[in-house]
Amino acid sequence: TMKDLVILGSGGFAKEVAFLINDINLHKQTYNLLGYIDNINEYNNTLKLAGNDDWLIKRNSPLCVAIGIGNPDMLQKLILKIILNKQLEFPNLIHPKAIGDWENIRMGKGNIVCAGNIFTTEIEIGSFNIFNLSCTLGHDARIGSYNVFNPTVNLSGGIVIGDNNLIGTGAQILQYITLNTGIIVGAGAVVTKNLLETGTYVGIPAKKLS
Repeated sequence: TMKDLVILGSGGFAKEVAFLINDINLHKQTYNLLGYIDNINEYNNTLKLAGNDDWLIKRNSPLCVAIGIGNPDMLQKLILKIILNKQLEFPNLIHPKAIGDWENIRMGKGNIVCAGNIFTTEIEIGSFNIFNLSCTLGHDARIGSYNVFNPTVNLSGGIVIGDNNLIGTGAQILQYITLNTGIIVGAGAVVTKNLLETGTYVGIPAKKLS
């Protein structure tokens, strides 16, 4: 039986998540996509709005929810608003062409893993993270929750990443580096040392913007 599912948000990344769900269904019919959740009264592309935040909070029958918001703080705020509704389920959505040693990768819930991602082994991932197109994640990595990894981010082995971080397109984080919480890494940056202080880091090597 296919499960009803909605996507949080209705912007560009939400449409990419709809594309991901379509590819999952081509591989195995799993989800009946009802539409987007947003506090606006419009249609987006060819997929209608299923309802707004209040509709989701009051939902009284089972429903799967997927992340379609690419901002860590906005994402966390909305999840904390709706997660108390026990009718809602937050599946991990993994593209059929993502590669990983899945028996040795532990995940929470609500994670998005897009096409082309390669995860190796002995990895721990929290909940509500976004791994956009073609990221790599090395051995023994530890990832918290509410992190957004934009396309082609390379995460080396043994890294530790906290919560609510945004890693820009093409950034690289070298092995055994720790990122704390609330950090933005700019596109193309190379992180060569621990980033423990909240802020925005850019360049090669990555340095904090003043």
